[in-house]
Parts: sequence; C-alpha cells; structure tokens
Amino acid sequence: MSPREVYQSREAEFSTAAEQLRKLSDRLSMARLTAFAGGLVVFAVLLSFSVITAFAILTAALILFAWLVIKYETTEKSRKRFLQLAEINRLELKCLDGDFSGFKTGEEYAERDHPYTYDLDIFGKASLFQFLCRATSRPASDRLAEHLKQPAGPEEILLRQKAIAELQPLTDWRQELMTLGYMNAGAGNDPGPLMQWIGSDDLFRKTGREKVFTGCLSLLAVTAITSVIAGLPAAILAPVFVVNFIFYFTRFRRISRLQEQVSRSSDLLKGYSVIIKLIETRNFTSPLLQSLKSTFMEEIAASDRIRQLSKLVGRLDYRLNVLVSAPLNLLFFADIHFCLALEKWKREHALRIPSWFSSMAEFEALASLANMAFNNPGWVYPQVTEDYFVFRAEDMGHPLIPANRRINNSFATEGAEKAIIVTGSNMSGKSTFLRTCGVNAVLAFAGAPVCASAFTISLVRLHSSMRISDSLEENISSFYAELRRLRAIISGAESDPKVFLLLDEILRGTNSDDRYTGSVALIKQLTGYGAVAMVATHDLRLAGMEQELPQAIENYHFDVKVNDEELFFDYLLTPGICSSFNASLLMKKMGIKV
Repeated sequence: MSPREVYQSREAEFSTAAEQLRKLSDRLSMARLTAFAGGLVVFAVLLSFSVITAFAILTAALILFAWLVIKYETTEKSRKRFLQLAEINRLELKCLDGDFSGFKTGEEYAERDHPYTYDLDIFGKASLFQFLCRATSRPASDRLAEHLKQPAGPEEILLRQKAIAELQPLTDWRQELMTLGYMNAGAGNDPGPLMQWIGSDDLFRKTGREKVFTGCLSLLAVTAITSVIAGLPAAILAPVFVVNFIFYFTRFRRISRLQEQVSRSSDLLKGYSVIIKLIETRNFTSPLLQSLKSTFMEEIAASDRIRQLSKLVGRLDYRLNVLVSAPLNLLFFADIHFCLALEKWKREHALRIPSWFSSMAEFEALASLANMAFNNPGWVYPQVTEDYFVFRAEDMGHPLIPANRRINNSFATEGAEKAIIVTGSNMSGKSTFLRTCGVNAVLAFAGAPVCASAFTISLVRLHSSMRISDSLEENISSFYAELRRLRAIISGAESDPKVFLLLDEILRGTNSDDRYTGSVALIKQLTGYGAVAMVATHDLRLAGMEQELPQAIENYHFDVKVNDEELFFDYLLTPGICSSFNASLLMKKMGIKV
C-alpha cells in the first residue's frame, strides 16, 4: 500500500478500537458503581438477618469493585494508547498534504549566524526540522538537530543510510516508539539537571556511618513507642523525637539540595525506560542499530536500571507531602535512606547513563529520518563522495513542497573553481532552486534520502548568504550584516576551499555599479580559492563573466512567459542566460504607471 493508504487504514483501525474501548469503559464505570452501591445496600438489608452473610456479601462486593477499578484503569490506558496512535496517523496524513504544523518546530535550535541553517529554513515553523522530527525525548530532538547542523563523515553516512533503510518499513515499531513518548509526557523534559547530578560529587560520603546512626535512632524510636503502648509514660517520646529531629535537621540541607537536583525527573526517567525497553526487545540487522542496542544489553537491562532510578527519585519526592514525610523521617529517616540509595545507584551506573541516553536519542533521530523515507518512497538514498567537486541530481525537488505542487529539475556540475550563475525574473524560482540544492545536501550529509530520483554530491562544507536582515539590537544595517556574512564565507573558503556556497543577490544593499563590481570581485576571489559557488542574480552582467572565464562560469536561468499581460512560470531550470523579466508588468499590476 502507499503511505496514504497505510495511514488511512491505521487511523481507521485505531479509532475503531478506541471507540470500542470507550464503550467498555462506560460499562465498567457503571458496573463498579453498581458493585459498590449494591454491596452497601445488600449489606444494610442483610445485616439485621445475618451478620456473617452481610459481611460476606460486602467483602465479595468490595473485591468485585476493586477488580472492576483495575480493569477500568487498564482499559482506559489501552484506549488512550489507541487514541494516540490514531492521532499520529492523522498527523501523518496531514503531513502528506504539506501540513506538518502538528510537529515540533525546533525554533530553539535556530541560529542566525549558522553557516546555512537560517537561510535554508532548517529550524522554525514550516522548517525541515518540523517536517522530519518525530522524536519525543529532548535528547533525541537535540541529536536530530545536530545531524542537520553538522555533516557526518562518509562512513557514518553509510551506516545511517543502512539503519534508516531498516527502520523505514517498520511503521508499527516506529509509531509505538512515538506513542510511548507521548504517553509519558515527562520524556520531553530537559534532562540537563539530572545529568548535572550524575556528574556531581556525592553529598553523603560516609554512607556506613549514616546507616548505623539512622538504624540505631530508628530502633530507639520504635522501642520508645512500643514502651508507651506497653504502659510507660508518653513523656519518654519527647527526648527521642527531639534527638531524631536534630539528627534529621543536620542533614536537611543536603537532602534538599539532592532533591532539587533530581526533582521532577521521575516521569522523564519512566518515559526513557519504556522507550529503551522497546528498543531492547527488537532485533536489528544493520551494524549501526546493533551497535546502539548493544549499549543497553547487560546482565540487567538498561531499561530496568533506569526504571529503578525513576522509582528512587519518585520516593524522594514523597517528602513534598508533609503529612507523609514527617512521621516517616522522625521514625525511620526515609529521606536519608532514599538519598543514600540514589547516590549508591549513581556510583554504580553514572558512567553508563550518557551512553544510554545517547543511544536512545540516536534511535529516535534515525526513526524520524526513516519516517520521512517511508512517507516518500520515491526519494533516493544519495551517493556521497569525497571527490571534489561533484553535484549530480535527477528530478530534484524541494522536500518541503508537496509532491502535487513540486516542480523537479535535473542539474549536474563537476570540478572545482567554479561559479554557477542562475539568472531569472522575479518569482521565477531562483532562490527556491538554491534552497532545493542546499536542503537536499543537508539531508544527504545527515544520511537521509533526498528528494530526487538520483543524487550524487561531494562531502563538503555548506555555506550560504541568502536571507540578510538588519539588527536594531546590534545597530547594524542589512548591508553591513551581509558584508560580515561574506567575510565569514571568504575566511572559510580561504582556509578550506572544499565548500559549496549558495549566494542570493550578492551585495543587494548598494547601488548597481558597486554591486556588480563587488560581485565580480567576490566570485573571482572565491573561485580562485577553489570553492564552488551557486549565485542567484537579476544582474545579467554577471552572466557575462562566462566570456572572460569560460572554464569557471556556468550559466542557467529560469524563464517567464507572458500571455495577454499574464505571467506564467514553469520553474524549469534551463542552461543559458535569462532573456525575459517581469518587474515592469508586476509594477503595472500594483498600480504603478510605468
């Protein structure tokens, strides 16, 4: 089946299952009310006839009530799971239609000064990250952002491609991974404070002494209470509780500090444990997935260890309930025992935690890329070569444009010290084509499929200058901002010429003569370093550089057709220089008398 048919089928299946469970929940809810109320009524009626029979009926009714409560909670959990799965498939159907607004935007990863992510819409609303991300945990979102920000090495790209290809058809498993994360909302929290605690020094270092003192004082308190019950004066409890309080108070600051470090991590750890458990129970064949899974497989599985830590953190959070914590600490010093258990767990497993979280994050990130591959079965896994410079693409389109509106183009260029000049009229597709090349390069360097039927690209640094704006905060103009951007590009190309540059309307903030002079000088300088640049421009004079530098300049253009003063764009890349422009016609349509 096509991805759309798969999602439609699954959405219908899970919605139907959720509705059936809703009806069952309603019946169970009515049944437990009937069992409880009926048991009380029958007990009251029979009590005057037979006490034994009345209590027997009441006991049976309460047992039935308890069973119905457990059954109801189990049913509701399953219903919520099916509702979540149905919602996941509904969102995927919307994504196939070009609406992926229901997923994370990744705005927190946006960097205006990054070499290319700001220009190529990698993060933010309607971004590549939002199109891709199906991760639920914060470490996984961070890992996916890293993949999009930093190209992987050639071996790592191949490993990721094999891993993504293996995960691509596993729709059930991938959606279960998402569901577990969504149903454990704490999985999306920031694990930073927890990791700081993992790397910190113990607050209770003399654990043996603490255990002896707490044991002796607890025994003393229990003995005093037993003595009072046996008939001794209650006054003997006062000095015992005073001593216990002083002992607890001297440790109170350390307990509070530890509790602050791990507070609210219980739900996060619970979410991580179920996600990792799902990974542990699946067999994989690709080397990368096998390697990642191996980090969890020990004598006691990582998921069990993390669940144990979650329980310990949850127990320490009991201290927030004074009615519970006060008697437990005056008698048994529960907080101290929980702190000792937490620090014991940390000493035994602290070194493993980073690798566990890292492997989990990588699994989720790869699952996100595999989801994209599943949604787009016509896309191809690219060939990434270390030869400089190669860019060959057949039927390449922009990944974020829906297939029914996407116009694909084929393009190929080889060799260093080259500038590809792309001319064309307004709105003809020049900037979109530059972004198409850039976004597909980002996907290729992340190990993902690209929006093309064939794709080969050199593993190079990617740098762009396309979206320049002024800054009131830094008190700089857009022209100066562009100059700073170009300076960074020049410095990078000078130090390492293996770079693919995407430049849109160079030096747009100055007059036409200065812009032309500066653009020519910049192109010559960059190609002189050995860099490859793709330049979109309205200035046809730049295309004329081909006569002066025939080996270094390649000209392409996007054309526009006019019929009865109506504009028609075909968005097809064509070799040569553009000969038609539309600015005058557009100005006339806006009411400007040209």
